[in-house]
Amino acid sequence: MKFRGNKKPYIIRITCTILLFTLELLAFLPAGKPLAGLIQFNLAPAAARVITDFSITAIIIVGINLLAAFFFGRFYCSVFCPFGILQDIVGTFFRRKTGKTVNLPYIRYTVLAITFSFMLLGVTAVLRFLDPYSNFGNIVTGFVNIKTSSFAVFIPLAIIIVLVIWKNRIFCTTICPVGTLLGLCSKFSPKKLAISKDICKGCGVCERECPTGAINSKEKELDNERCIRCMRCIAVCPGDGISFVTKEKEKFIPSRRTFITAGLVTAAAVTVFAKGKELALAIAEGLKKRPICPPGAGSVEDFVQKCTNCGLCVEHCKGKILKKPNEEYSTVHIDFSNGKCEFDCKNCSEVCPTGAIRKISLAEKQNCRIGLAKFNYEKCTKCGLCAAKCPKGAIEYQPGKQPVYLASKCIGCGACESICPSGAIEIVAINTQSQI
Repeated sequence: MKFRGNKKPYIIRITCTILLFTLELLAFLPAGKPLAGLIQFNLAPAAARVITDFSITAIIIVGINLLAAFFFGRFYCSVFCPFGILQDIVGTFFRRKTGKTVNLPYIRYTVLAITFSFMLLGVTAVLRFLDPYSNFGNIVTGFVNIKTSSFAVFIPLAIIIVLVIWKNRIFCTTICPVGTLLGLCSKFSPKKLAISKDICKGCGVCERECPTGAINSKEKELDNERCIRCMRCIAVCPGDGISFVTKEKEKFIPSRRTFITAGLVTAAAVTVFAKGKELALAIAEGLKKRPICPPGAGSVEDFVQKCTNCGLCVEHCKGKILKKPNEEYSTVHIDFSNGKCEFDCKNCSEVCPTGAIRKISLAEKQNCRIGLAKFNYEKCTKCGLCAAKCPKGAIEYQPGKQPVYLASKCIGCGACESICPSGAIEIVAINTQSQI
């Protein structure tokens, strides 16, 4: 990209982008737990917490993001969203220039309506696949744990590379529900980015550099709904023909096609509501096997509904027992084969951005039953290691005798299973977690 115009806004934007992208990338790495809280301040995780837990903090975060988009445009997509920045990196690598892209409002509005309908039911099934932060987290944690990762975690990366090569940021302008919501706020903003018809010479440089296809240089029009405020157009315009101007708020005059589309979307949403939460949950779960969920998840159903599989809890699990979805489990789950739930750790509760794992105190965590032990006494060698390692005293042992299991004291932490040399103990899932 050659600077022909005012490059200062672009340099400021790109500097902020690099800083925030670095911090957000570190948040998904093993040593980045102190930065994990940054993810909770972003729009999709906050919106999920508003719907599922009616969090006041989340409501404020969502409100700030929407107001910022209304007054300043959807700069969120080019500064704060790491998945968007990842697309820019891919686009730069392939030297992809978009030019004018076909505007597909009905597709993005339909995707937004469906996503929002499910979220009103407390189900993140659609958001799980479309949330930019969850997809970014899946990609990063997939590479960090590449030896144990399922091939499925790299599917979002493959899809986004194909989309970027095809039409650069078409995911942001047509598919992403977060971008659509911010775009609607920007569309009706009184402060807009516009092309001056008196100054513009129609060279088309801005249109070729625009990553979202929001510019039509022939008609000298700029679509603020799709514009992500990357500031490239201002930096490359040789005549300073693009600037912010104050315009009257755009009037919403729906066409007949809009009415028909809105009616179909509404009918689909009403159908979802009519079928109730059970139908939405059935779509969201897809459970192949009942998982053991992290402490603070509540029931398996609640966890599956709220979790977007972003991978933060997996990456910051001290015992390394939290695993991403795989061939056996279709959601984040606990695997005790290589460790236990550390008694003094509640990292998963602290970093979860959607409220799928509620924030609990260490005392609550240490008394939270997430499963129950199942003993196979035929395999037991009466070594007593399980009793020695149980942090809750749920196993009584006398030398030479079989251990006695006290289910009322067990929290299912997996200490016994992970230490048992004969494989005589297995932690099994329960329907709903409880305090003992």
